[in-house]
Amino acid sequence: MTTLYVRDVPEELMARLRSRAEEAHQSVQGYVRSLLDRELSVLTMTEAAQRAEQIAAGGGVTSDDILAAIEEERAEHE
Repeated sequence: MTTLYVRDVPEELMARLRSRAEEAHQSVQGYVRSLLDRELSVLTMTEAAQRAEQIAAGGGVTSDDILAAIEEERAEHE
């Protein structure tokens, strides 16, 4: 596993992180890791478009199918 260091975190932000981590019954490290995981599980518009192109390249897919797939991905990660 890789180590990530974040420097120059304002004290106010750190206090909020500590508070939210405590509320979630997690360490600050675990809480930040869950934030990163959640953020990176959501497709960007570029990623969604690439996925739609891959689906469409399989043939027999309409633009409505592509839009439905994008919306489904978004809904899964909200």
